[in-house]
Amino acid sequence: MIHTISKNSCTAKISELGAELKSFSNNGNEYMWSGNPDVWSGTAPLLFPIVGRLKNDEYSYGGKIYKMNQHGFARKRNFEVYKKEESHISFILKANKETKLIYPFDFEIIVDFEIDNGSLSVTYYVLNNGQKQMLFTIGSHPAFALQTNNCQLSDYYIEFDKKETLDCYRVVNGLICEETLPLYLANDNIIKLSKDIFNDDALIFKNLVSNQISIKNNITGYDLKVIIQGIPHLGIWAKPAAPYVCIEPWYGFADAVNSSGELTKKEGMINLDPNGRFITEYKIVV
Repeated sequence: MIHTISKNSCTAKISELGAELKSFSNNGNEYMWSGNPDVWSGTAPLLFPIVGRLKNDEYSYGGKIYKMNQHGFARKRNFEVYKKEESHISFILKANKETKLIYPFDFEIIVDFEIDNGSLSVTYYVLNNGQKQMLFTIGSHPAFALQTNNCQLSDYYIEFDKKETLDCYRVVNGLICEETLPLYLANDNIIKLSKDIFNDDALIFKNLVSNQISIKNNITGYDLKVIIQGIPHLGIWAKPAAPYVCIEPWYGFADAVNSSGELTKKEGMINLDPNGRFITEYKIVV
């Protein structure tokens, strides 16, 4: 089921499946990718309790082996509506017998969407209802539509709000290599898009200093901002030559090529104490 929230000129539509944002428009202009299955069916999947791919699609914890697909299971689960108002909606997903077969923790996650002043805030609340430390990573994968009727994909660029010295990590079969790729940032904060920039998979960056990433086009005046509120890592991705780009704020990332598979040793994991709560937010501004 799809739920709609709105305020003034802005409207957002969110699916109960995965608590996934399907549409965000302002004055009738749509900013989210359509989810065309012939290209890529996602629009803004929630990545939980892992970001990226696990080596061999599995991990070990407490002496047991657990299988888990890329980006975790939350994006494939139906959430319940927790709260709904005209411009605000929250969804909730709780651990159950089925999730514990692949993730042995008593989690609860609330995904909150709120429109205000031409922006959409997306907030994640992760709760540990168990009696042991809970390990997880979390991220989002919003895909923003790029209009190329009157311009080229190469007319768009990504701009960081601060000067960055970034290592771009090479990806092989969804896993992160130790070596990094050279990536030229114009003025130390701009990545120019092109039809082949994602031929080798996503651009993955660790430990950003920027708090805001923008997608811009000087020809059309397109200017969309993603405020990441101190989220440390970032993926930028699209299918090669596709008319969209994903700005993906992450806590955590895929396994390394040489990963041991032990969850407690996985880089970037969040350790949440019993009865603890973790909160993170990003905001889309148009």
